[in-house]
Amino acid sequence: PVPAIATETSWGAYTKIRWTRREPWYRSDGKTPMADISIIILTHDSLHEPTVPCLESVFRHTGIEDFEVIVVDNDSHDGTRAYLTELAGREPRLRCVLNTVNRGFAGGNNDGIRAASGSDLVLLNNDTQVSEGWLAGLRASLREDGTIGLVGPVSNAVGNEQKIFTSGVTPADILAEGAAWVRHSRGDAFETERLGFFCVALRRETADTVGPLDETFDLGFYEDDDYSLRVRKAGYRLLCREDVFVYHRGSSSFGKAPGKTKELLRKNHRLLERKYGIRSAPRHPRDRQLDHVESYLQEQKHTRNPDDL
Repeated sequence: PVPAIATETSWGAYTKIRWTRREPWYRSDGKTPMADISIIILTHDSLHEPTVPCLESVFRHTGIEDFEVIVVDNDSHDGTRAYLTELAGREPRLRCVLNTVNRGFAGGNNDGIRAASGSDLVLLNNDTQVSEGWLAGLRASLREDGTIGLVGPVSNAVGNEQKIFTSGVTPADILAEGAAWVRHSRGDAFETERLGFFCVALRRETADTVGPLDETFDLGFYEDDDYSLRVRKAGYRLLCREDVFVYHRGSSSFGKAPGKTKELLRKNHRLLERKYGIRSAPRHPRDRQLDHVESYLQEQKHTRNPDDL
């Protein structure tokens, strides 16, 4: 069985996929759902760097949560598929979807969502490494506030105000700096207009309401802007947890083809503008970060104990 099926219908110049839910996956007792949380990871080559470290970090640092990992491989030819098949044979929490074509970022994630059994979903890039408590932190926001549609972490490499300064060179150094940030940010979070999809969590019901990622964005870029807009239009809020840090290498899929990357960026930027009839010129992340600094100072001003002055 599969948890959802998709039928394509015309939607102007775009394709809209309408999902129909089926019964969820069950364990061998026929009564217990397979997992509460589904972590969906895409791969396309780049096995040893970064896919293996990513998966190792997920299984090492995800804790006691009832989770499954669904890896969607977009037609790798470097041994990734053999590695995933072997790993799935000894890791019961891992399931694989092996595509025979490169379905791109949106298409691959949609395949993963359709295969997922969890009531909560996490889209996680394979060029990330997670840290202790990451999943519990993201999920807490989804469980505590039904108005939150998407929640993401802070990181060392992301093109918005989720980015924090790190000076480390190796993943281990950067993760240590991220851990220090988290220790000083317990309970801190801020709303944002857009979340980077290197790591983002959402409830299944949100995915059902908003629909799948738009596959007309092809291999990647701007599908996260598009989905953030759609989630907000559906009445949900977007939240960044400052007490959750995820290392992000960045540009793993496109770094070897800079010319193709620039072309795809221009193409999908125009696509986003045409889709919404807007001129997309987001504010510089620096300006958004300054907004948050100002809001924190105002909050401290109103909550400070006069005896401390």
